[in-house]
Amino acid sequence: MFSPETASESTDLSVEGLAKIFRAAKDVEGQSVAAFDLGYIVSLLHPDRYQFLRIQFSLGRNVPRVPNLVNVTLPPEKQAIGEASRLLTAGVGDAIMKAIIEHWSPESARWGTREYRNAQGNEVSEIEVGWETYIQSGIDLDHSKLPVVAVLEELPNGTLIRLGEKPLDVNFDDILAVREALGYPV
Repeated sequence: MFSPETASESTDLSVEGLAKIFRAAKDVEGQSVAAFDLGYIVSLLHPDRYQFLRIQFSLGRNVPRVPNLVNVTLPPEKQAIGEASRLLTAGVGDAIMKAIIEHWSPESARWGTREYRNAQGNEVSEIEVGWETYIQSGIDLDHSKLPVVAVLEELPNGTLIRLGEKPLDVNFDDILAVREALGYPV
């Protein structure tokens, strides 16, 4: 059985490895708690709970209204100490985001903070917008409504939208403009 105590750096986080962990999950009465159609959610948390750093992957879902997604939530600058402070730089954040997109093929992905998320009031079906937001090909995006600071990068299966060069210094109006470009109410 998988538990935090048995996890190590060698834990297989491939889709196959996650499936093996997931299928081995049992509740206290020995009954399977797996709901395979809902896929897998993996949350990687910083061991220092005050860092407020979380990377969450949702993948392998077979329910049409529940998409695969990746959300990276950054710690506030005053709490990002030591190695965590490197995550707040544009170069490192951009490289991590592209690696996540390449390996997990999400329908959407967001790199941002709790404040960015809370400012949006998203519906479940809406893509969360952050400093970097990835949207899969085929999702409507009105380029004329994007803010001036938005930089678009076409990736093999979608578009990455970056709002400036400072992950922790994104104007909320720019986030709302991206939401409007996606056709969401603002």
